[in-house]
Amino acid sequence: MKTIALLVLANLGIALSNKLYEEHDRLVTWRLRNIVDKYKYLATGNAEFSQWIEKVNNAATHSSFSLRMLTESDFKSYDKQRQMLEDNITQRLNTLRSLISLRKGGKRCVRFYQHQENELKNAYKLSNQRKQELYINNGMECPARPVIQGYDYDYYGGY
Repeated sequence: MKTIALLVLANLGIALSNKLYEEHDRLVTWRLRNIVDKYKYLATGNAEFSQWIEKVNNAATHSSFSLRMLTESDFKSYDKQRQMLEDNITQRLNTLRSLISLRKGGKRCVRFYQHQENELKNAYKLSNQRKQELYINNGMECPARPVIQGYDYDYYGGY
């Protein structure tokens, strides 16, 4: 009698764990499909982002449970970095627009800031690595003009 009870309990445990596994499997697949639905149009024009969406879609339809879990985790990590970089770029663009509208630093600096603005406007469709590079390279303030050293016998101070 005890043996039968143990076998019944063991089978019940296996059945419950299979049901739990199937539920987790459906949930991960659903989350992956939501990612694809949410981002497929936003990824247009960004090769790296489009590749990620394709990878997520393939994982949702053709992969094992563990691979789907890994793909979801990897995508979330990529997307978090992408969003952070795009937020940083947006903040820098807002700063540049303010500097340009205030004509901060004169004509030379306005051109400098306009160049940075153009570079950053196009950064949204680039890879995360390239976004990072452009953000760093276009985060500088306008450099001061180099001071030309006068001669010792210049009694008029450069006038």
